[in-house]
Amino acid sequence: MRGPLMICTNFCWDGIRSSRSTDQAAYFFRERAMQVRKIGNPLLKLDRDVPATYEYFWSHGMISDEIFLAINKGCDFEDYTFGSPHNESKSCNDAIAEANSIVGQYVNNYDVILDVCYPSIVMQELRLRKYVTKISLGVDVCMSYERYFYFNLPEVQHALHANRTHLPYGWGMCSDVLNYTDKDGNINILPLLRRIVEHKIPLWIFSGDQDSVVPLLGSRTLVRELAHDMGLPVTVPYSTWFRKGQVGGWTTEYGNLLTFATVRGASHMVPFAQPDRALGLFRSFVLGQRLPNTTYPPIGD
Repeated sequence: MRGPLMICTNFCWDGIRSSRSTDQAAYFFRERAMQVRKIGNPLLKLDRDVPATYEYFWSHGMISDEIFLAINKGCDFEDYTFGSPHNESKSCNDAIAEANSIVGQYVNNYDVILDVCYPSIVMQELRLRKYVTKISLGVDVCMSYERYFYFNLPEVQHALHANRTHLPYGWGMCSDVLNYTDKDGNINILPLLRRIVEHKIPLWIFSGDQDSVVPLLGSRTLVRELAHDMGLPVTVPYSTWFRKGQVGGWTTEYGNLLTFATVRGASHMVPFAQPDRALGLFRSFVLGQRLPNTTYPPIGD
């Protein structure tokens, strides 16, 4: 493995996306001698990743045929912009709004199979007992509220040497203090990925298959199209990979350099919902190995 290693998840990638151009992002990596090689559930190209969300809703029975057809008919995603009203027609925005309304607030879009947490109930329990656990499919779905409560405890901030200046507001995961702009979401990241691969740096892109925010449907297509444009042949056909005798997900590889993988049962934040499979993916990546495509014993034995 050559040089320093940088692992980039969706959060890290959003920070890189805030660079004003792919040239600036490439400069960031080159000058700091870093190698981006592993990207999780990334927003790569808006005109494919956005329609993939509604394709995901439809394919998982979360919206009707009629709504999906209305979106396909009314929306020209080539002109879609990150900021509302998205440079789309009223019929398109109405169809998208109806789709989002049907999916509703009782589904976690970052992991569609998990139960949801009820904020009023969990915050009351936290105030009374200072802990609460709501487990769905092995995942603590109230973690974000627990984290907010925990990091705002005075004793925790004191132990962490945080908020030494006694700010007049509480800790939060997101903040308007940082100058993010919706325009950053419009940047096409594929040219940067191409430059990385052209420098013979192996690149892995992976997706949790329960994420509807940046679904595998868009990422998989964009990776295939990138490989085709670069003339990279398929070096690993699309197939299962295994972790501890179970299917960890599906994977394919192009030109011995560009890998796409899904993680079965995982959310937008892959280690959150599938920590062991995330570890298996990470292990293969760090060791410079392909994901294991066999397991023992065979299921027929």
